[in-house]
Amino acid sequence: MTKVPACVPPCGFQPDARVFRCATCHFADCEFPLDCPVQDLRTYTDETIVLLCDVPFSFPGSLPVTWMYVPNLRTQDISLFKELKGNPENPSSLTIEEPAPGTVACRLGEVSKPFVRKFFYLNVSEGSVEEERGLQAVFSTVLHWLHNETPLVPVPTMGLALGVASMALVLLVVALWQCARWTSRRREQQGTPEDSGSPDSPLGP
Repeated sequence: MTKVPACVPPCGFQPDARVFRCATCHFADCEFPLDCPVQDLRTYTDETIVLLCDVPFSFPGSLPVTWMYVPNLRTQDISLFKELKGNPENPSSLTIEEPAPGTVACRLGEVSKPFVRKFFYLNVSEGSVEEERGLQAVFSTVLHWLHNETPLVPVPTMGLALGVASMALVLLVVALWQCARWTSRRREQQGTPEDSGSPDSPLGP
């Protein structure tokens, strides 16, 4: 007899890990739920993300994969989900352009006999990835400047106050810049008809 692999938490039906209990004369499966915990993903409206319906245990390779979505909710209530059009060439992955807030789920196996269900909550922020990186670069520059300008001997109180005031001024300018860009984007969105999603996005109509 071959050695039975150990159960891999935290979820999923794992038939290869099934063992026979001689004391009770029956098979025992891993006592895990089919539904995996929700994975929280932070993304942006202009970002393209790829979700994978993979699991850390073995399963029959011919199992079908079904992708589902429910908008604006963080949930595992499978009755609320609507089926999405997947990728026939690579059904275990889902590419989403211009993501919208909500929960994406994938089911591995048939409806009547699922092996596992995975859930991804999309926490979508307005703005762009490039703006976020630019803001992080500004803060890194400020912190680097403050570190290099820190003297090795005590400084007068007035000099310390000027240093703190300079840092506050830089942060204020950055905040005002971000606020102005956000306001401009909101005005542009209000001035044009709102789209429900990208034509290439599986979350669109």
